Amino acid sequence: MKRTSLRRASNSGFSLVEVALAVAIAALAIITLLGLLPQGLEMSRRTALLNTNSSILEQIIRNLENMKWSDIPTSGVTNKYYSDQGLEVTSDSKEISFVAEIDFSKQATLPLAETQEPYLNRVIIRVATSSSPTFKFGTDNRMSYSVFNHLLAKSR
Repeated sequence: MKRTSLRRASNSGFSLVEVALAVAIAALAIITLLGLLPQGLEMSRRTALLNTNSSILEQIIRNLENMKWSDIPTSGVTNKYYSDQGLEVTSDSKEISFVAEIDFSKQATLPLAETQEPYLNRVIIRVATSSSPTFKFGTDNRMSYSVFNHLLAKSR
């Protein structure tokens, strides 16, 4: 009887091959997950930037749509400054993280229309991730900002 009970006790547990195989599978899974980490961080950064840009655009467009039609500029460029949370700040603030340029100089026309529509304005909004209030929007640094178009129409 003693012999059979000793034999059962020695057969229980994992062999060295099984442990090595389990460690190899776990290491492969961890290496795969670590390889995805930089992509996840980049996606998170892009999502945060897109979210902040959306907030800035929403504020600008909401302010323009709430203005009287006669108060909306028909030409020229205006700059606005925003914090990292998308809140508007002054040009001399230390919290500037985004610079937005609102360009009213492009005329809005409808297809096949020969004249400009009197109650339709095109607004081009450029948003740059920059802490400099003197950021220059132009073709030489085109990759450092995003461009958005919006049409304003008088409805009443």
